Amino acid sequence: MLNVMAFPKSITYERRCTHRYKTKLPVELILEDGTVLPVESVDISNKGLQFCCDSWVADEIEPRGIQNHPLDQIRLKAVIDFPGMDENSSKMYARCRIVVARRISQDEYLIGLAFVDFENGSERLLEQFIKQGKDKFRERTIPAN
Repeated sequence: MLNVMAFPKSITYERRCTHRYKTKLPVELILEDGTVLPVESVDISNKGLQFCCDSWVADEIEPRGIQNHPLDQIRLKAVIDFPGMDENSSKMYARCRIVVARRISQDEYLIGLAFVDFENGSERLLEQFIKQGKDKFRERTIPAN
């Protein structure tokens, strides 16, 4: 007779591999056609960021409807000017892909980006920013769902 273990019907699986830190940073999203969209981050990690936006920004990113069409082919660039860094090299340039888009309200979306690649070694700015702020952020760290 086989010894079969019973598993719960739903098992929570954590996909994140790094902590996210709640922080509001100005972010410029540059679409493939060159359109620049100013947004503000909600949180950031070594692997990506999330931001909230209104339906106008969501429609600029995906005119056919951000929740109605696949987003995995949309590529954009995020430019973040980190506060308190060297003025000559305080901007991070990252190519990104959209990993999640959730409607929060009638006119508000939460969009998650994954960093795919960085330009000019600017990932060091992200690492430095997170390292400098880790103690400050620790109290406000968003628990993993």
